[in-house]
Amino acid sequence: MKIRKYIFLLAVLIFYTSANSQEYFIEKCLKEMEDAAREATNVSARILASRTYQKALNAEEKSQSQSRSIKYRCENANKAEDLFRSATDIANSAKITLEDTIKNRRNALSLNGHIKYSKNWDKAERKFLNAIKAMENYDIKKAEELNKEMSSEFSEIELLVIKDMYLNEARLNIYSAEKEKADRFAPITLSQARNFLRDAESQLNKNRYENQSARDTAEKSIERSNHAMFLTKLIQSIDKDKFTIEQLIIQSEKNLEKIANSADIYPLMTNGYKALTDSLSLYIDNIRRDKSYLEQDQRDNLIQISDMEEEIRNLDKMLGGVSEERESLIQRIEAQARIKEQYERVEKIFLPEEARVLRENNNVILRLIGLTFESNESKIMTKNIPLLTKVEKAIDVYPKSEIIIEGHTDSQGDDQFNQNLSQERADSVKQYMINAMLIPNYRIIATGYGETRPIANNETALGRQKNRRIDIVISSIME
Repeated sequence: MKIRKYIFLLAVLIFYTSANSQEYFIEKCLKEMEDAAREATNVSARILASRTYQKALNAEEKSQSQSRSIKYRCENANKAEDLFRSATDIANSAKITLEDTIKNRRNALSLNGHIKYSKNWDKAERKFLNAIKAMENYDIKKAEELNKEMSSEFSEIELLVIKDMYLNEARLNIYSAEKEKADRFAPITLSQARNFLRDAESQLNKNRYENQSARDTAEKSIERSNHAMFLTKLIQSIDKDKFTIEQLIIQSEKNLEKIANSADIYPLMTNGYKALTDSLSLYIDNIRRDKSYLEQDQRDNLIQISDMEEEIRNLDKMLGGVSEERESLIQRIEAQARIKEQYERVEKIFLPEEARVLRENNNVILRLIGLTFESNESKIMTKNIPLLTKVEKAIDVYPKSEIIIEGHTDSQGDDQFNQNLSQERADSVKQYMINAMLIPNYRIIATGYGETRPIANNETALGRQKNRRIDIVISSIME
């Protein structure tokens, strides 16, 4: 009885030992295959040794078959491993032999050259596949010969796509100008557009990657062709309507008047344009000077911060540790940096035609140029909602700030009426903020100033338009 029991236990032990040994064997085979497959994938063997890689995949699939014997699976795993390693070697060799082609192919592919210039791509790709086949057949000489051809072809595809990116708009503009008969009515201007386009293309031919100059030149071509179309339409309308020379001069003066109004300059042209152009030149010089002052202020602020930091270091040396003065300086520096960062975030929210973002001490002013009302009305119009949505984003930058809504009018009409209208419009914006933006009532103050705080000349139409406005004052110092 005991003998039979021992024989049984021995048989069980042999069985399990054998099963475990087999399991270990197949796991080892599969792991080595997987390592080789991973290496092949990492060197792009799927592309650069496609036939060998595919054979490896076929053998790998057989090694995964649970219905076949362990011997069969291990044989195929070993075969797949060898093929993957061969594919790796071929791919590494291809990277050296076909280096230029691979780089140019990748560049063209990244720009969707295979889609935009599919015929050119198919031609180059066939040569590429033949070169890969030659590499797998160890015919290096043939692969090198093909490399020269297809490298230039892939490079040309990339260049064509880059030209499309930067020159297509200019090309289309010239084509549109030609359709409008600009060759007849504005030949000089259209010729300038064509020359700029040729220059841009030449710049890309020389260096496709340093393309800023080409982009700028293409922009000049677009501007010239647009101008050619404008001149064409103008000349055609002159011919059609039989404009006199006096009428043409008056029309030109109107354009100058618009520019003068923008600068709040009275357009006096009794003796020609010189006095007006001198005034405009002086106005521009003043703007440049103001800009220079602002830039200097910014530099001074940076110097001030630097001086504060130096003072902190000196205090540390003197006191050998933390002090109240040091902490105070740190807080001042952090506050200045925070205010600057918040202001820049708000400034980026709006387009120039939507709002001007101004700073007044620690307050931020949103001058809502794009917010308009119907004549003598205070109701928020649907077209204003996108702009007010941006206002909400700006307010979110200062989540605890006080918000002051200022309503302003021009000087036209009754003073009391203007005062009431400005208040109603400010109240209307406030109510919108409460209802749509869910801003608590206690954070918002609405005030109408009527015509008492002009920012432009009420003697001109454009000046009056600037004075009819809503200003949002955000108190950024409120905690």
